Amino acid sequence: MSLSRKIAQNTAIQMGGKIVGTALSLIAAGFVLRYLGDDGFGRYTKIVAFLQVFGILMDMGLYIVLIKRLSELTEHSKREANTIFTLRVLSGILVLGAAPLVAWLISLKNPLYDSEIVLGIALTSLFFFFISLNQLLSAVFQKFLRTDWIALAELVGKLVLLGTTLLVIWQGLPLLWVMSTLVFSSAANFLVTFLASRKYLTLKFQIDLSILKSVFTEAWPIALSIFFGLMYFKGDTVILSFFEPDNVVGWYGAPYKILEVLITFPAMFAGLALPVLTAAWKNQDTERFRRLLQKSFDALVIFALPMVFGAIALAPHIIGVIAGAEYGPSIPILKILIVATGAIFVGTLFTYLVVALNKQRTMIFGYAFAALTSLAAYLIVIPRYSIYGAAWVTVYSEFAILGIALFIVLRTSKVSIEWGRTLKSLATSALMYGLIMFITPKLAAVLPSWSQLGTDLFMMVALVPIGAVFYFV
Repeated sequence: MSLSRKIAQNTAIQMGGKIVGTALSLIAAGFVLRYLGDDGFGRYTKIVAFLQVFGILMDMGLYIVLIKRLSELTEHSKREANTIFTLRVLSGILVLGAAPLVAWLISLKNPLYDSEIVLGIALTSLFFFFISLNQLLSAVFQKFLRTDWIALAELVGKLVLLGTTLLVIWQGLPLLWVMSTLVFSSAANFLVTFLASRKYLTLKFQIDLSILKSVFTEAWPIALSIFFGLMYFKGDTVILSFFEPDNVVGWYGAPYKILEVLITFPAMFAGLALPVLTAAWKNQDTERFRRLLQKSFDALVIFALPMVFGAIALAPHIIGVIAGAEYGPSIPILKILIVATGAIFVGTLFTYLVVALNKQRTMIFGYAFAALTSLAAYLIVIPRYSIYGAAWVTVYSEFAILGIALFIVLRTSKVSIEWGRTLKSLATSALMYGLIMFITPKLAAVLPSWSQLGTDLFMMVALVPIGAVFYFV
């Protein structure tokens, strides 16, 4: 089988697994949103957002470095993989272990961080520890183009998440038990990936000081970029949690949950495309690099634009199905955040390519600019405009990163992007939006007197296929 066919097959497998996993995750999220209510889900969101800051800090850019180091499997690259794996475990223990302590110190000054929040942070830190190890192990499967194992592990994890969530709800257990479902899910995912990875590469605890030095040299610009990235990506929710009550955080957290589920797709796609693009660039095959870049860009745009327009048109029904009527204030926030999601879809490809082109040090300035301006904006607008201000600053930050990364990649590679398919996709997406908005009131007028959930679910089932057929056909 040719390399291109293997990549296409692996992309299809992982995409299929991601779609099923996403569906299970959204179903579980729907149960949690309704079970906890806006106030309880605000506390859930506060715990997860706080830990995401520490989770991103412990990343240290090791995942991207490992993908590059495994481009050729030698004894030296195996030692590199062991060193990176050991470093990830140690950094996870140190960084995530500090999270509950920091939360406790905050609780001494801020009553919105009570003892339940601190205990929730301590418990849920295990979820982020397993997630970080899963991410690292996925690099092994991407190297051998066996992403079916990634898909299987994620499916197992999501089934565990849904099963334990239903059990917790059935037993009527409190918030901390809801948080524990995340831990059970990520632990199951890790168990599958760890056992399967041993068929291809047996990772063990090992520190090679010479390798450690070279890893740090390559990783620190990525790590610093990730640090700035977390300032603008999670700064909104964390700062919001300092100023607003739990129910308002819950209104913001519901559409943000949808965003976080969706952006796993471009990360998966870019992770698969990166080794091939890196190889083309290293071999100085500029034409192949240009073709691969254009195809990758077109693929992401073709899915991102209808997603944005469709979600804006269907926002009331999406929130109604996933979260319920209690989350009505989340509808306009979803319409704003889905625009940021579209920018992330395309921007992820170019931020990964910055690493492939060894321009991560240059990109640091871009991340720093976006982070500092976004952080300043969050501190100014959140106290005045609450969740609306947070959402619009998030849109700004994601488009800023997209623009900066795009500029660096095109300037460095000396290639250009053709915009014909993008413009065609934009026009078709706008027409699709108009069609959905035209059909929606007419369809609603002939529906029987169902419950609000039944109405929202019917509208989604009816309108999503209509929009998809119109767009793709």
